[in-house]
Amino acid sequence: MNKQAFTFLTLFSLILVLSIYYIMLPPNQNEKTVTQTQTTIEQLQEQLNQKREDIIEKNNEIIAKESSTSDSINKALATISETKNIGEKEKSIVAKVKELGYQDAYVEIENQTIKITVLKKDAKASDASKVIKEVLKLVGDDYQVEVKFINE
Repeated sequence: MNKQAFTFLTLFSLILVLSIYYIMLPPNQNEKTVTQTQTTIEQLQEQLNQKREDIIEKNNEIIAKESSTSDSINKALATISETKNIGEKEKSIVAKVKELGYQDAYVEIENQTIKITVLKKDAKASDASKVIKEVLKLVGDDYQVEVKFINE
């Protein structure tokens, strides 16, 4: 047998053994524990942040294209600005809800509706009323406010 064939068979055998070894390894347990420690509110917030980043990224791509018209660039800039403003409003509402004494909150503004999810066990109607009143003081009467309580 010549040297090239011998070298090829040796390397092929080594790659085959390593491939089988890596396939037989148990899955990494560290990744599972990290995702399990996230609360529902953190997961919702992460999804919303990803959604907003995607919107901004798509509009940045429109702006960066050479073939984009000035009208489409202006629309993209307006969408980016609106997305950032909505994000800031959501953060201020979360801060206000936390000021009211609740542990954690998730806020999503969609169209003219503000959806608030608050972490609290044994919530009462008066708690929802208090949150709605404070949020309406903060943003005005242009929005409809929905409050949902969850317990982890």
